[in-house]
Amino acid sequence: MKQTILLLCMLTFLCPTPIVASEISSMETTNIIVRADIKEWKYKFINGKLYKRLWNSTQRRWETDWIPV
Repeated sequence: MKQTILLLCMLTFLCPTPIVASEISSMETTNIIVRADIKEWKYKFINGKLYKRLWNSTQRRWETDWIPV
């Protein structure tokens, strides 16, 4: 009797369990939320001198003043 229980326990823990993995389709990736703001440098000549200013496209506002380059 003990041998049967021991055998069943060993088979339970030693038998491989199949695991199924699947690739996420492009339809399932629509829940992605962009958290980082999109920022870009804008350039302009003032009195013949080149300046740059950082624009936040996400918030639609200037991040810096005009900086000489």
